[in-house]
Amino acid sequence: MSTSIQCPREASVGFVSPPSRVDYAAEIDAVLSEDLPDTRIHTHHFDAREVLPDPTQFDVVVVTGSYARVADRDPWAVHLQQYVRKRVETGRPLLGVCFGHQLLADALGGEVERLPTGAAGYRTLSLTDGGRAHPAFVDVPDTFDTFLWHVDHVTRLPDEATVLARDGDTIQAFALTNHPVMGIQFHPEVTPRMARKLAEGADGASPPSDDVYETLTDERVSSAQLSRRVYRDFLHDALDTHAYITQSQTRK
Repeated sequence: MSTSIQCPREASVGFVSPPSRVDYAAEIDAVLSEDLPDTRIHTHHFDAREVLPDPTQFDVVVVTGSYARVADRDPWAVHLQQYVRKRVETGRPLLGVCFGHQLLADALGGEVERLPTGAAGYRTLSLTDGGRAHPAFVDVPDTFDTFLWHVDHVTRLPDEATVLARDGDTIQAFALTNHPVMGIQFHPEVTPRMARKLAEGADGASPPSDDVYETLTDERVSSAQLSRRVYRDFLHDALDTHAYITQSQTRK
């Protein structure tokens, strides 16, 4: 009797990192490696202020968080928006996190504005009907804890986009309806160590650091682990999408 051996799945992920005080990309990379032990993940890291990857490269591209603001229209950010639009046009998976979420929405025709009070610390978010139906949230409960650190927020979505999660009136996640493209405002990857580092480095342009210390409890940190599943589930769906695209191109 022969036994078949299942080969591990492979995935290539390109991280594009705008300027930041912490290494968000490394933490997302660590989450994927820990939560997907049966997938060989090949990661490549790019500084958003330097040369960007080819838009057709990688199964998934992730644009991470930053202390920069979309409204400042820094030259590197404008260039990154052009790259994002080209990536979307290829039909390949793209994920924006925090600043990446805002930049993605703005690049595709949405709007980003200042959030008067800012948002920081561990908060409870709620999925919409669209979120409950989205593959990236299949293993996330209808309400879940996660970490926030932002002073701006998306106030209007691009055309053909759906809200997936909210924090009151703030859009915390959205996805395009006809493309494997998603933005999340929250930070599933942030560890207590990172949270403290962000709070300690806060200045007048930062979110309210006191909210970090007040919500940094063992209970909230433990509960927020569930939000990490978004990365795993998005990658799973992205691999299926990329495989479909590749097969379709091969058949042409």
